[in-house]
Parts: sequence; structure tokens; C-alpha cells
Amino acid sequence: MYQQQRPIYSEGNTQQRNISQPFNLSNPLPNSAMNTLSQQPQHQPILNQAQFPPFNQNNPLLQQQQTASPINPVKQLHQQSLTPHSVPQQLINSGFPQDQQQQIPSGMTSTGLSSQIPQPSLATSVSEGPRALDDKNVYQWIVELSYGPNREQALLELGKKREQYDDLPIVLWNSFGVMTSLLDEIVSVYPLLSPPNLTSAASSRVCNALALLQCVAAHQETRNLFLNAHIPLFLYPFLNTNSKQRPFEYLRLTSLGVIGALVKNDTPEVISFLLTTEIIPLCLRIMESSSELSKTVAIFIVQKILVDDAGLAYVCQTYERFAAVASVLKAMVDQLLTQEGSRLLKHVVRCYLRLSDNPDARTALRKCLPESLKDQTFHQALKDDTSSKKCLAQLLLNLGDYEGQQQAQNLQQ
Repeated sequence: MYQQQRPIYSEGNTQQRNISQPFNLSNPLPNSAMNTLSQQPQHQPILNQAQFPPFNQNNPLLQQQQTASPINPVKQLHQQSLTPHSVPQQLINSGFPQDQQQQIPSGMTSTGLSSQIPQPSLATSVSEGPRALDDKNVYQWIVELSYGPNREQALLELGKKREQYDDLPIVLWNSFGVMTSLLDEIVSVYPLLSPPNLTSAASSRVCNALALLQCVAAHQETRNLFLNAHIPLFLYPFLNTNSKQRPFEYLRLTSLGVIGALVKNDTPEVISFLLTTEIIPLCLRIMESSSELSKTVAIFIVQKILVDDAGLAYVCQTYERFAAVASVLKAMVDQLLTQEGSRLLKHVVRCYLRLSDNPDARTALRKCLPESLKDQTFHQALKDDTSSKKCLAQLLLNLGDYEGQQQAQNLQQ
């Protein structure tokens, strides 16, 4: 059965969370972090040093940017030659049908992830076609973002370029002062989170900054540097909010989009990084009580973590962790009995199926799997989703529920 102590993520990081500690869904961020949020009027990130590796000013990546020449480095890179590479796929289309994507704020769409390249360079590989490197307007808005008085307009204009230029993330990362300016936008709204005083204008502005961070997180050449700088940790205070107001909802949704861009292609390094943080309990809280869109992206992230073998072992390492995930999934199933949500149901079924691959979790699921998944309660919701019906049938087969598995197979006919 479940072992209570089995440290499996201790290499190379001495500031990880205690992985044997059960999830705390009432307050995923530690008390010291929340106290810092309420007591720090200055713009500082809310990080618990014992759980969250700090955004260290001695980080060599920051030193590279700080020691770079301030004399228009983008203009210098403009003259370097480029070679083509493949165009990445769209982000999380599998989670959002085509007719629903217009409902997602600007920060929720981005390019997908692809293979790992250690160091980004504007002179290495970008796709054929229009390039941000050749657009003088991009340079002007970057200078405005870093030094000018019209930073808000610069955020908006650069955000419009995300879908136009595949090399924009590389230009942003290599441009002096850009990442610092984006992080400044993020930490500037921390004092507005508790008590909740975030306005729509402030939310829109920080969401535009998050949209640019998302494209940097999604690009194959900047993704690992994004992780090495621990930038995702600056988004966790946004995920830890529980206000139902629309500005907070959009802030959570766009922040989830950044994490979703990271996990899209099941990269082991991304999963390993996220497991050293509090992303799972934060997502579980959002899955319990947020809007349908936020729930969909949150469960998408949890599903991607479970798909990874290390993520499945992490969740099933103790019964408390498994119970936390299983109870939230059951609550979502109960909510779906009265609310239509085929997208959510698809992810719930896949999460249960992946949990059933673990022997200890499989034994526990035989006792706690919702009855509504064993009968034909969701026949109508799954009638047009052949893939989800097969997943449900396989889940019931894994659990030894042959009667329920036969009923699930009947749904496919």
C-alpha cells in the first residue's frame, strides 16, 4: 500500500518542498507567503524560501542580461543571418473546441512546445516568413516597454505580434530590460490581491504582460531558460486567489495559460520543475470552485502531470495526496451531474484512467470511483466522444468492474 516517506526529487535542488507533505487545499501557499503578501506594500514576489526557489539576483541568466550592452542590442542582432525551423503548433487546442476559443482572454493562446534547445539565439533558427527581427516597430515597442512612458500601449502592441512572428519570444528574451519590465508588471499588482482591490484595467494590463511571458514559456529555445529563472513562481500568488470577480478570474485564467504552455508537450524537465512547487494543490483549488474555463485549464495541467511517470508517482506516493486529487475529481463529477461540461468530463475520465495505472491507486479507486461513471449516467454527454468512451471502458476494465465496462462498451454502439 502507500508508503509515507519516499523522497524522489532531491537531486540538484536543496530548496524543494517536502514531497512527503500532503496537499493543503485550503491554502496551498504557506502562511509566511500570505503574510508577506499582506505586509509588503513594495513590489516583491511572494515566495517561501523553503518551498519556492528564489528568483536570485545572482542567477547567471540575470547577470547575462544585466551586463549586456544597453546600446540597442536588438539592432545589432538584426544584421545576423537566420536559418529556418519548423513552425510550432497551437497551444491547448485539444482542451478548447474551435467554437469556444473566442471566449478565452488574450493571454490564453500561444504557440506550442517543441524539442529542447539549451541556449536561445536570434542568430540560430527561426521560421521562414515574417520575422520580428525585421520589424522596426517591434524594436520601438520594446524600447517603449523597457524605458518609455507608454509601457501599457507597448504591452498591447507586442501582444498583437505574438501570432504574427514565431521568433518574437527569442527577441523578447534577448532584448535588454524586457523580462525585468514584465516581472515588474506582475509584482506591481501583488498589493491588490489581498484584500481584493484589483480593477479591470489593472487586470487587463497584467494579463497582457502574462501573454508575452506565455509565448516565451512556450517557445522551444526559451522554455528552459524561463524555467531556470523560476519565473513561473511569480504567477502562483495569482493562482492562489479565490475572488469570483471577473478581473481575478481573467488573471487566474491567463496565469494558468502560461503553465499550460509549459506542460503541453509533456517535457520531463517541466514536470520535474513543477513537482518541486505547489502547482498541484493550486490547480486542485481552482478545479473545485473557479469558472469552467479555468477548471478546464487547471485539470489539463493536472492531467499532463499525471501522464508523466514521475508525476504519477508523486501523486500516488502517499494516500493523502491521492485522496486530495480523487476527492476533487469526484466533486467535479458530482457537479457535472447538474451542469453540462463534456470538456471537463473528458479530462476527468483521463485523470482517473491514468491514476488506475498505479497499483495502490487502482485498489483505492475500486472503492471511491463515482457510481455515475460506472452506469450510463453520462451516456448523452459522451455519445459523440468516442475517445472518451474508450477511456472510460478501459478505466472500468482496469478496476475489474466488468459489468460497468460492458455498459461503457455499449455506449460506443
